[in-house]
Order: sequence, then C-alpha cells, then structure tokens
Amino acid sequence: MNIIIFGGFLGSGKTSTILSLAHFIVEKGKKSDKPNLVIIENEIGEIGIDDKVLKSSGYSVNELFSGCICCTLSTDLVIMLNDISEKISPSWVIIECTGLAYPSKIINSLNKYGKGIESISTVTIIDSERWEELSTVAPVLVETQVAEGNTVLINKIDLITEDELVHIKKDLAKINSKAKVHIISANISI
Repeated sequence: MNIIIFGGFLGSGKTSTILSLAHFIVEKGKKSDKPNLVIIENEIGEIGIDDKVLKSSGYSVNELFSGCICCTLSTDLVIMLNDISEKISPSWVIIECTGLAYPSKIINSLNKYGKGIESISTVTIIDSERWEELSTVAPVLVETQVAEGNTVLINKIDLITEDELVHIKKDLAKINSKAKVHIISANISI
C-alpha cells in the first residue's frame, strides 16, 4: 500500500485538497477489484469536522481523535494501518494529520513498525494568505512541516499578489530546496 501523509497548519486546505485527490484515485481505481483507497483523519479534539466533510462526499474515513498521530497516537496509527493492510490491503492510504503534526515522526513509526507499506510520501499544504503570520507565530512548526514535505502545495494563491507568491516561493526554497512545489487554489490549479 502507498501512503500519502498530508500536513499543514490548521486551515491550510488539507481536506479540500484530499477530496480532489480521493476522487482522482477512486476514478482511476475503478478498473481494479482491489479496494484502492482508505482515508485516515486525525484531530486533536474529541470530535472532528473534516471527517464529516470527507464522509459526506462518500468516502470511508477512519478516525483517530483526541491526540496527535505523530506523538500520543502513533501506536494507534500503526495498529490501524497494520489492520487495514491485513484486512483490506488498499492501493492507497491518505492520512490527514492534525495541523500541529510533525510528519517525520509519523514516517519513523511507520517505517519501523508498519506492515505492507510500499511507499510513503508527504505533502505539505501552505496557506499563502497566512504565510507571514504563521511563519512568525509558529516558525518551528511551519518550517519543519515544509522541510519534511516531498511536495509542497502553496494554496489560496487567488488571495495574494504575485509579489507575495514570489516571496513565499523564495522562503520555501530556503527551507526545502528538494521539494516539488506547486501552486493551487480552491478555484484554480496551476
């Protein structure tokens, strides 16, 4: 099974992006008899909203609430993924982390204890409209999420100027020059 871990600060647009990707994966996998997608939703609180959005779109969602899967719930995540691998064996698993997660901690746990995993990639979503604010208020978290992303999506570009976008791209290149960077918006994708 191939795992895609979605990280990014709260409100960056993870759920909307996951909905688009999930639709693509499901459509592409219709030719196979094998289940091709499982979504895991992580929220710090006891109840979530994003899982309801994903479920209302017709996707099966496994929830891990009341903690972060990179620390307090890492064992629960590994157990859940091993169970999914054994019982369902999907082609793809999408994990939506809480906005406070550090992806490398999740990857370390999965590499050490996970079963049936073919690949793990990390997508970090950046809220371009709040980039300056979040980089100032939570620099370690934001920079670590960017540094650990294989792919970085600069979201909400329709809400910023071209100069602001250039500035963000320069900042991202300083933090993680190896990541593939793409710009997206709820209305457009480039």
